[in-house]
Amino acid sequence: MSSPQVRRLAPPDAAALRQLRLDALVETPESFGSSYEEEHTLTLEDIRAWIAPADDGAMFGVFDGAALAGIVGVGRQRMLKMRHKAHIWSMYVAPAQRGRGLAKLLMRAAIAHAGAMRGIRHVQLSVTSNNAAATALYLGLGFTEYGCEREALCVNGRFYDETLMSLPLAGK
Repeated sequence: MSSPQVRRLAPPDAAALRQLRLDALVETPESFGSSYEEEHTLTLEDIRAWIAPADDGAMFGVFDGAALAGIVGVGRQRMLKMRHKAHIWSMYVAPAQRGRGLAKLLMRAAIAHAGAMRGIRHVQLSVTSNNAAATALYLGLGFTEYGCEREALCVNGRFYDETLMSLPLAGK
């Protein structure tokens, strides 16, 4: 395997992003607020618009050679009173690529991007409460739990809680 490379996704990455995102929604539907049913009809043009730069937001991908192995999104909260916070979303690494530290590389890129945004004081995320591996990753990066949303998601009639986590950005 080649050395993994993390970079900001761009419109030419739309097809690879669409496929990996759909794979994620099928493999771990309880890990995402969206669903395969909602996203499988998105066109490549929709995906290109999704990853186009907007209001400090970005999507990052980690590549193993030419193959997209993982993704993460980060963006500023939109509402005026919450614009000092960034949110990390859509964290996913393909099963065959796990255990190589790729998720940590992606998270570091997202955190660094948030830190470069003017006025961001906190980075927040939510994680399905039963996802021990992701929770351990986030805790290891300095995130702390600040709440739990009970029954945040309902997937095929089963309810999942989400742990809410935050990382203060020093000196902001």
